[in-house]
Amino acid sequence: MYDVRVIVLAREVFVCKCSTAVPLEDPNASPEAKRVRWLKGTEADLARLQPEHHNPEHVEELRARLARGEHWVLGLDGDRVVSYTWLHTRRAIDYPYLPGCTFETADDVGYGYDAWTPPELRGGGLRRVGFLVELNALNAMGMKWEASFFVKHQLEGATRSLGKVGIQIVPLWRARLESRHHLAFENLAPGDTSTRPAKQPA
Repeated sequence: MYDVRVIVLAREVFVCKCSTAVPLEDPNASPEAKRVRWLKGTEADLARLQPEHHNPEHVEELRARLARGEHWVLGLDGDRVVSYTWLHTRRAIDYPYLPGCTFETADDVGYGYDAWTPPELRGGGLRRVGFLVELNALNAMGMKWEASFFVKHQLEGATRSLGKVGIQIVPLWRARLESRHHLAFENLAPGDTSTRPAKQPA
């Protein structure tokens, strides 16, 4: 049976940034997290994905990302995929579950998205270790910041968890669907120039 993912359109999302100047690893990582081997995934690694979580259409979508030159941060425990994140350095980023929520980024900002860990492994600090890996990967690409989208409940949890390894999440914008056809943007960090809405509010 394939993992059926029900997407509910968000009405509000936060655009945040994190510095890529972070430690290489979490000194307090669990034994399970320390066992994970992190690498840059390739097309050959798609065969490792568990079919109960990744149906053929999803795998083809991931293959297309690799073809576009995106960076696949892949965490393996033995041969099993236990975590991953996607990165790219294009100047436009978007939150697909909130139509029209597209932002432009500065030249020193990369984008991290679609982080995944199997349900049974969540809550054990594995994602925190992976976040350090992805920030260091972006730093190696010359990026000073990573931009990410968070819904409110994700932002609160991530702020607590990532703060344990010195990662500060800085909220920059709040995008909110105020009506069926109107998306409002609230600037939470006046003066910051790392991101801006691609379509300015009327």
